[in-house]
Amino acid sequence: MINAFAVNGMGTQAVELYREMPNNLRDHVSQICVLNACSHAGLLHEARTIFNEIS
Repeated sequence: MINAFAVNGMGTQAVELYREMPNNLRDHVSQICVLNACSHAGLLHEARTIFNEIS
């Protein structure tokens, strides 16, 4: 679902969905998808925040 938002230009919604997910359900696939969504939507600040949370 996060990737679907990403490829349809809905980066903000992708980030919102990612943030609503419980931490134990966030895996490498969802993390890559949300970073991709941020990239396509120009959400640099969100991408950096999420990347720092992952690292």
